[in-house]
Amino acid sequence: MIKGCPGAIVFKEARPDYIDCPHCGEEMEVWSDEPLARCPSCNLWVSQDRGASCIDWCQSAVECIGLEAYERLQRVRPPEETAVESSPAV
Repeated sequence: MIKGCPGAIVFKEARPDYIDCPHCGEEMEVWSDEPLARCPSCNLWVSQDRGASCIDWCQSAVECIGLEAYERLQRVRPPEETAVESSPAV
């Protein structure tokens, strides 16, 4: 991984964010390096609106944050085996 890119700090040093679940309204924790989280109250998937970031346009994004993190952050749908009734919020 490349060291020193200030744009990737949010992905390299994950932090918890607290949001209200759009399905049930309960406060839940979503980590900054995860695009999806399951609400512990209603058990539905919630997507985090991370907005545009350097990983969307930088040619060195995969090398900078690593392939596993890059692929995880590009995911926008919940895992298929648990996505029966729980689609991510838009």
